[in-house]
Amino acid sequence: MKAVDTNVLARYLLNDDPAQSPRAAQVLAEPSYVSDTVLVETAWLLASRYKIGRAILAETLADLLHLPTVSVSDPALVGWAIDRFAQGADFADMMHLLSARHTDGFVSFEKNLAKLAGADAPLPIETLA
Repeated sequence: MKAVDTNVLARYLLNDDPAQSPRAAQVLAEPSYVSDTVLVETAWLLASRYKIGRAILAETLADLLHLPTVSVSDPALVGWAIDRFAQGADFADMMHLLSARHTDGFVSFEKNLAKLAGADAPLPIETLA
């Protein structure tokens, strides 16, 4: 299994380069690992540079997780992060929570973080005043 970079995911998802997109599809046809950081960067790239809206982006990320050859750190929690993003949360914030799941809690000044993460957040969230 090989880990893939954001640029490989972008070429695959956008299918916008006649040389690189087919090569990216070949890579993802084999067992591939997509790290949490690559997912965050891919979401940022697609939203900021390519102006893909939240609903389409969430669906695209979810579809990527369902590819039988793609592995991620924790499929259930990454799916949770995508779902929370689809419901209005910041994807990077949800991935930060996912990545911190082995700690005692997450501390932030962001007042809406706990609400956006929902009751099923992977760890307790403390909002600082």
